[in-house]
Amino acid sequence: MPSDESGKFLESKGISFTPLGNDASGVEMIELEVKDLVNACKFLKESGFDFLVLITSIDTKKGFQSIYTMHSTKSKKSLRIKVTAGKDNPKIPSVSHIWVTADWYEREAYDMMGITYTDHPNLKRILNPENWEGHPLRKDYIPPADSLNGPHPLTETDFAEKTLTGV
Repeated sequence: MPSDESGKFLESKGISFTPLGNDASGVEMIELEVKDLVNACKFLKESGFDFLVLITSIDTKKGFQSIYTMHSTKSKKSLRIKVTAGKDNPKIPSVSHIWVTADWYEREAYDMMGITYTDHPNLKRILNPENWEGHPLRKDYIPPADSLNGPHPLTETDFAEKTLTGV
């Protein structure tokens, strides 16, 4: 199978893509612009990618990335799509109306990474309490000092000095 087979299919539908090759297990990977995500997912589902396996998110230098892994139960092919939203106001359209399983994955990425999935039917925290401050999977996240975490070494000078000096 050519490494950009699904990408070429999307290109035939007017959607630009950047081929990223295949991963170690042979899964085709492509990158799309945020604006093209929903249409691409609709075309892919119609073409047989009927199972959304996973959505995950990563904090990268250029922004917050949402990564979609989908599978065709008929052709036994898988595909991974990556889209990146800027760090200042990370917004990506929801695909929960295409694959119902996206609902909870998007809520998790919202909670842990702070990506807002626009048009999501119930976008709220899923792992942390509603009043939790920050997004724990971001690289710049500093956890609160509390009974579980204690003082954080980056924010508590005395704690950091004692830790570093061994006193």
